Amino acid sequence: MNATSARCGHVKRRLRRNQPLTGTLLQFALDAVGYGMRDPKGDVFDSIATKLIAGAQLDEYEMHLMLDVVLLHVRLSTSTGKP
Repeated sequence: MNATSARCGHVKRRLRRNQPLTGTLLQFALDAVGYGMRDPKGDVFDSIATKLIAGAQLDEYEMHLMLDVVLLHVRLSTSTGKP
């Protein structure tokens, strides 16, 4: 397991337990959702980033996007392809 996969797991566990992200895990999650890289038009990823920074709980849809879309994409994009 690589470091990125481990970080994804840490973020998932903390979010599922409704624990706020801090430090490097918060920065990792913000990088994963692309915080600050989009036009500030109020898209859902900026909403997720804002809640992560504030330590607020994500709603069901935001949680699904974060866990099942964003973090999965991050893990797959860093996969080495080895079994």
